[in-house]
Amino acid sequence: MGRKENQRAGSVAVAIILSMALVAGCLGGGEGYLIQRGSSTVLPLAIAWAEEFDGAQISVAGGGSTHGFNSLLNGEADLADASRLLKDKDYESVGANPDWVNEDGTASGPANGILPTKWVVAFDVVVVLINNRNDWAGELNFSQLYTIFTDDDPATYWDEVPGLDGAPHLKVDIYAPDEASGTYDFFFEQIIPRWGKDDQVAGTRLQAGDGVYHPSSDDNVILRAVRDNKNAIGYLGYAYYVENVGSIQAVALAEDEGPHVQPSPEHVADYPMTRQLYIYTDGVPDVGGPINRYLRYVLSEEGQAIVPDVGYVPIGLVDPDIIDEQMQLLGVG
Repeated sequence: MGRKENQRAGSVAVAIILSMALVAGCLGGGEGYLIQRGSSTVLPLAIAWAEEFDGAQISVAGGGSTHGFNSLLNGEADLADASRLLKDKDYESVGANPDWVNEDGTASGPANGILPTKWVVAFDVVVVLINNRNDWAGELNFSQLYTIFTDDDPATYWDEVPGLDGAPHLKVDIYAPDEASGTYDFFFEQIIPRWGKDDQVAGTRLQAGDGVYHPSSDDNVILRAVRDNKNAIGYLGYAYYVENVGSIQAVALAEDEGPHVQPSPEHVADYPMTRQLYIYTDGVPDVGGPINRYLRYVLSEEGQAIVPDVGYVPIGLVDPDIIDEQMQLLGVG
């Protein structure tokens, strides 16, 4: 059975383990159960790692990065998967001091006695998707994405997007992640100046409320919608795209200056929407404990070898020092 078939079968097995862990009512370490929740982008990786790691039973569920942070900070999960950094709003949502959250996604003080600590586990590229019958938007720059995806004088029809010569007079339909998704935050951080600040220059098309942006927490729903609608455009993590090559198109992206680049692991250094993927824990896990052993596995050669099979980029291809630094924190070396 191949890696992708294993992942699909693993989804069922992981769901069963999740039910067992919740019934048992145990978090962490002593009983050999770990609860891992969060990013739908990280989810395929988390499932693959959970299947291969034999140091504990790991229950895995998605729901978005925000859900993962809430679960960790409320003591409902041992591991929070995230495709964005921890933000002050995550602390606010659980009644903690938002001023303790730093710009780099770390925290200088705890929330509910939990100190969220980030671990870089892989790299990803965010893919902008269009329907296979779309022959006018195969290359887009950030200014064009701004016109499509924000509420600042947005394009209602494709032929209203600047620079799309020959685009038809068809309504734009957006199918993309919801506000709980780390991918949503990352995408808009790239195209909206001052995203998340008091002087943010625009809102999102979802916030505009004009019915053009159809949000979903399920990336497979997004994929099917773009596949079936000639007018559609969306975005999501590379692993979901790579499993559906041929049924949808990936857009070549450029910032306002520079060449258009197709999304791929080989182009990770040049592609304009590359990001880190994270797992957050409560502090640095104890040496010898299951969380520590799991993170060591994720960062090991064996764990990182799974990353490209799923459709993401191993850390070592981008910055090997990240692995060395994190392994030292975990007591290796």
